[in-house]
Amino acid sequence: MNKSNNQNAALDYARSSQPLDPEMGWRREDVQVAFLTGMQALAVPRLLSLPEVTRTLNVSASTIHDLVRHGELAFVHAGRGTVRKHLTFTASEIESYIKRNTERVNYSPRMKTARRSSSRDDESDFSAWVAARKAELKAAKKK
Repeated sequence: MNKSNNQNAALDYARSSQPLDPEMGWRREDVQVAFLTGMQALAVPRLLSLPEVTRTLNVSASTIHDLVRHGELAFVHAGRGTVRKHLTFTASEIESYIKRNTERVNYSPRMKTARRSSSRDDESDFSAWVAARKAELKAAKKK
C-alpha cells in the first residue's frame, strides 16, 4: 500500500493523539479532525533518497556524487558509515539547486545570420583551388 507523505503524517498524528471523548473512543469525526490536523502539522520534512533525486534531476548517481563533492548539493548523512555515506537530500535543497541552475536564453529576432553569399564565395574559391591543384599534379605527373 503506497501512501502519500501527508497521509503518513496524519496517521502518525492520529496514533499519538487522544480521541475528543475518551469514553466514546475514536469516532469518524475524531479521525477526520486528527487527519486534517496531522496534514497541516508536518514537523519534519521527508528526506529524498539518492534514486529519487536522480529521477527528479534526470541525471545519474555519479553526477549527484560529483555535485555533492563540489559543494553544489548539500546532503544529510543518514547512516553510520564513513567510507560509503548514505546520502539523503531535503526537498528544499533540490528545489534551490534547480533555481540556482536554471537559465533562460532569449534569442533576438534581429540577430543577423551569416550571409550565404560569402560562404558560397569561399566554396567557389576552394573548388577553384582544388581544380588548379589537380591540374598542377597532372602536369607534374606527365613530365
